[in-house]
Amino acid sequence: MNNSLLLIGGSNIDFIATCSNKLVKHTSNIGIVSITNGGVMRNIAENLARLGNKVDFITAIGNDPLGIALKQELLDLGINVYTPATTKNTGSYVVINDCNHDLYAGVCDNQIFDDLSIDYLKSHEDLIRSHEYIGIDTNLNQETIDFLVTNFPDKKFIVDGISPTKVLKIKNYLDKLFLIKCNIYEARALMGIDLVEKDLVSGLLARGAQNVVVSHGSQDIYFGSNHRKVDLVHVEEVKDFVNTTGCGDALTSGVIDYFLAGKKLKEAVAFGNELSRVVLMSKGATSKEISKFASK
Repeated sequence: MNNSLLLIGGSNIDFIATCSNKLVKHTSNIGIVSITNGGVMRNIAENLARLGNKVDFITAIGNDPLGIALKQELLDLGINVYTPATTKNTGSYVVINDCNHDLYAGVCDNQIFDDLSIDYLKSHEDLIRSHEYIGIDTNLNQETIDFLVTNFPDKKFIVDGISPTKVLKIKNYLDKLFLIKCNIYEARALMGIDLVEKDLVSGLLARGAQNVVVSHGSQDIYFGSNHRKVDLVHVEEVKDFVNTTGCGDALTSGVIDYFLAGKKLKEAVAFGNELSRVVLMSKGATSKEISKFASK
C-alpha cells in the first residue's frame, strides 16, 4: 500500500517451546523449541513492510548476536530502524505452548525497553513530528507514553494493548487514540468490568477512542467507530494450526494497512483476520507468506 508511518515499541527474541504430549506441570516436558525474531511492534513493523508500507521504527535492540541479527533482518526488509545505545541484551519472550500448539504461558524480559526514554525520543522529535500516524505498544513505560500522547496531540495514535496489565497505561488517554486494538481481556481491564465484546467496543468508543477492534482468540472480532453501529467479522475455526503467537499482531497489521489506505474498518478487520490465519500456520510470530498480500 506504500503508506508511511512511525512505529515505537518493542523488539524481542522469541523462544517458542511446544510440548509433544500433554503438558505436565512441575517437570520436564519433551517438545520442540524454536528461536525467532519477535516483539509486538517488531512483528507489526515486519508485516507492514512485507505489505509494501514505508516504515520508520523506533525500538530498543541490544548488541548481542541475536539482537544484531534481528536488526539486520529489519533493515533488509527496508525498515528504517532507530535504536538507542545500550549495554543491555535484546529483550526476550519465552513461550510455552501445549500439545495443541496453543499458548499456555509466556514470560517477557523487557528491561531494555526502559532505554526508549523521554530523552531518547526528544532526540527524534523531528522524526515524530513528520508522521501523521504513530503506532505504539504498551511495552513502553508509563512516562514515555505520557510524553508521546501529551506532547504530540495532533498525531493519530494507534495502540496495541499487549496485556491486561500493560494496557492500563493508556487508560487515561482513550480520547486521544485514533485506533486501539486489544483482546477481550485487555478491553475488560480498560473498562474495569467483564462485558461481552460488543459492549466493550461500545464502552471504549464512549470513553473517546475513535476506532476500536476487540478480538477473542478464535471467536468473532468486534469493531466500531464513533457514531456507527458496532459490527463484527466472523472468524472461521482453523484446525491443525501450528502456533498462536503473533496472530494478534497480524490482525493489527492488517487493520493498519487497509484502514490507512482508505478502506472501511470492516474491510480492514477482515483483512487483518486473513493475515492472522496465515500466521497461525507459521512456526514463528510472523510469516514470509504475508508478502503475497502486498498487492491487495
